[in-house]
Amino acid sequence: MFNLEDFFNLSSDLFCIISRDGCYQQVNPAWEKVLGWKPENLIGHYWLELVHPEDIAINQLPTEPLQNLQWDNRYLHKDGSYRWLSWSLSTSQQGLIYAVGKDVNQQLRQIEALSTERQSLYNLLNQLPAFLYLQPNDYGVGFYNQRFQEVFGDPTGKRCYEAIAGLKQPCPVCPTFRVFETNAPQLWEWVDSKTGKVYQIYDYPFKNMNGEPMVVEMGLDITAVKGVK
Repeated sequence: MFNLEDFFNLSSDLFCIISRDGCYQQVNPAWEKVLGWKPENLIGHYWLELVHPEDIAINQLPTEPLQNLQWDNRYLHKDGSYRWLSWSLSTSQQGLIYAVGKDVNQQLRQIEALSTERQSLYNLLNQLPAFLYLQPNDYGVGFYNQRFQEVFGDPTGKRCYEAIAGLKQPCPVCPTFRVFETNAPQLWEWVDSKTGKVYQIYDYPFKNMNGEPMVVEMGLDITAVKGVK
């Protein structure tokens, strides 16, 4: 019959029981697999001994009974490196601390890789000769590239009609917003009344990660092609 002791020993998560004075009383075999430490290396040693020095201040063990206290820290591997762990701790009426730790290094590497890819994409978009931005249907201005800011200035805190057209209220007829109705790409020309420049505008329907509709708009300066002075 499967019992709690089997669960304790077979789990891939780090299980441990810590005494009131902060020393390990029992740890499961996963510690050796994840951090290289055999149970006998840890029993009787203090919890904080292997915590990264910068994380010690936020890793003081609770002194009163509580349930599901959570935090992350860096823990020393036997090879000298540190690994990120995510902990869930509970205490008993007797003062024993029951802790479960998850190795989150792979997730952090994935997040870092996605962040690097996103930054590479931003760098690429900032090199475009055309302005580009995301238009939500609440008249805000979503992501924008460097060329957008060069043409229209910083849109922070402004609605699209304020940032782009210098108006105090939405345009009576806005070609960009037509995409919300048709859900189809479109191509049109726009003359900036402030500068007289002519832009070829490309609009594409888009949905963000929450499934909310947006428009990706890109504008290329074609003033020279049009022969406008």
